[in-house]
Amino acid sequence: MVKKISLLSAGALQRGIVACIDAYCSDTGFKFYASFSTSPEIKAVMEGIDEKPDIVVAPKALMVRFRNRKLLDADTCIAVGDVEVGVVVRSGVKKPNIDLPADVREAMLKADCVLYNEATSGIYIQKMIKELGITNQVKNKTERYPSAAALMERIGAGQGNEIGFGQIPAIRRFFGHGVVVVGPLPQELSNTTTYVAAITSLQASNDVKGFLEFLEMPTAQRILNAAGIVSS
Repeated sequence: MVKKISLLSAGALQRGIVACIDAYCSDTGFKFYASFSTSPEIKAVMEGIDEKPDIVVAPKALMVRFRNRKLLDADTCIAVGDVEVGVVVRSGVKKPNIDLPADVREAMLKADCVLYNEATSGIYIQKMIKELGITNQVKNKTERYPSAAALMERIGAGQGNEIGFGQIPAIRRFFGHGVVVVGPLPQELSNTTTYVAAITSLQASNDVKGFLEFLEMPTAQRILNAAGIVSS
């Protein structure tokens, strides 16, 4: 009987994690049930009463919380990689200048709409807007979406002068849906999220452990880097 491994990951990593799963399964014959969610959704699953996935991949801060609550095997934690927040616009429109914090500020003030999500990157963007001192100016033209997928679909279907923000791997995953990466935020505003993977059970099988070992191998690192997930 083929072993089926369950994995729950943050949505920003979907492109890279799926490619790693495909490579791993082609060599081993294992089957995966992989799902991708926002950090709040992952928290609800891990701290709920339902069955937990074999493997969880989430931002480091959230994984520390899970470790402290003994919801995963702390000895199996590995760094998957770092993800930067970037600027995204609809394909075919003029890309705004984002070289400096003042440029990002001006681009948001001039935009007809400012778009970001309610997950990890969105929490940061809300804070960034406050630090740039333009919360009141952009409040009435801000739209937030529950996931990267919903956000990118909205940006791709938009019109006018709109600017969006999201994690770069998530933007790249939707290149074929009418969105393009303008670039990462300037260094003074940069935001990097480190993602960690771990096994949730102390009695995990060697099949499950094998995938985490694969994620640390050069083959997997090349796959992740190509998806915009940089080695920590």
